[in-house]
Amino acid sequence: MIPTFRTPPALARVLAVGMAVGLLMLVVGLFAAPDRAWPNLLISIYYLTGLGLGAGFFIAIQYLSNAGWSVGIRRIAEASTSILPVAAIGAVVLMFGIHNLYEWSHSSLVAGDSALQGKSVWLNPTFFAARIAAYFVIWIVLSKAIVRNSERQDKDGDPLHTSRNVRNSALFVVSGLCTSVLASMDFLMSLQPHWYSTMFAFASLSGSFLSGLAAITVLVVVLRRLGYRELFRDEHLCDLGRLMLAFSVFWVYLWVSQHLLIWYANIPEETTYYVVRHAGSWGTLSVVNVLLNWAVPFLVLLPRASKRSETVMAAAAMSILVGHWLDLFIIVMPSKFRDAPPLGIWEIGAFTGILAVFFGAAFRSLGKRSLVPVGDPYLVESLPARGH
Repeated sequence: MIPTFRTPPALARVLAVGMAVGLLMLVVGLFAAPDRAWPNLLISIYYLTGLGLGAGFFIAIQYLSNAGWSVGIRRIAEASTSILPVAAIGAVVLMFGIHNLYEWSHSSLVAGDSALQGKSVWLNPTFFAARIAAYFVIWIVLSKAIVRNSERQDKDGDPLHTSRNVRNSALFVVSGLCTSVLASMDFLMSLQPHWYSTMFAFASLSGSFLSGLAAITVLVVVLRRLGYRELFRDEHLCDLGRLMLAFSVFWVYLWVSQHLLIWYANIPEETTYYVVRHAGSWGTLSVVNVLLNWAVPFLVLLPRASKRSETVMAAAAMSILVGHWLDLFIIVMPSKFRDAPPLGIWEIGAFTGILAVFFGAAFRSLGKRSLVPVGDPYLVESLPARGH
């Protein structure tokens, strides 16, 4: 018998406080400090979107690779995708701040800049809003289709649902990769429309997937500590640890590769991006960024024993979650604050809020269905016999 999940009242109160803090900082900030509130909202939306997409890619990859080990934790990844509609609502709000964030949205600036004129067919407010809406529709529709089939399989145990989800997963991976690449260019790279990098989108996508893995890991650890160790086993933690280790290396590989390509080409249009981000306090944060996203998880997760420790795995995952926010902060904020990073109450409040919103949405979703997909034919590979 698979137990149902209910969010403990104490945890629910903590998450509610975090959400309230984040919402308060956003609302007050839009009036008191709009130059910081709008970039923080952009970071928050992209961060939440990355967590949801990272979980969606995780599910799709498991279906396409015919994996059995991950079936027991798939409901956690499915719950993580429930954040995508929330991020979509945030994106709607963001459209009201488009003129505060993107210089290409000002027709007067475009009229005097030949480079922006050349990009105006793509970078204009109407087409920008339409593309963002299309991205979220694709992500939400395909992720919900996968989750819906998984839920139906709980009721009838029909293997046909697995076959359908293999097809849905192929669609998700192909369309998700294309739209994620475009979304990173629209949301982030167009903040500095004169700068470009052919590796930027893939580096951004690797960060989103890595943070998605980290969020799934934190949820697994929390559920284990709430009494579900027989469902979410040491082997699940160990495999998640291997994935985080591998993709933290992949993230730093892309980070270094982009940096080196721009460094040795030494083209002014490209180097301006790093001139700002490697100077002064921004340079210090860039070092911390690499430490949190790569060095800490790499060193911590190398030993086999560490990947079976809840404490170590949670610490590595939180390092990645904080590091991913810092990575986005370094991408977004220098477009407005070149001299020094604006780290203060608005940024801390925003980060507190997005973590609370994500985990609140995930726990709420977990409470609506069985904690594991009981009708999946591959469940026996993921759980011991006593878990049925």
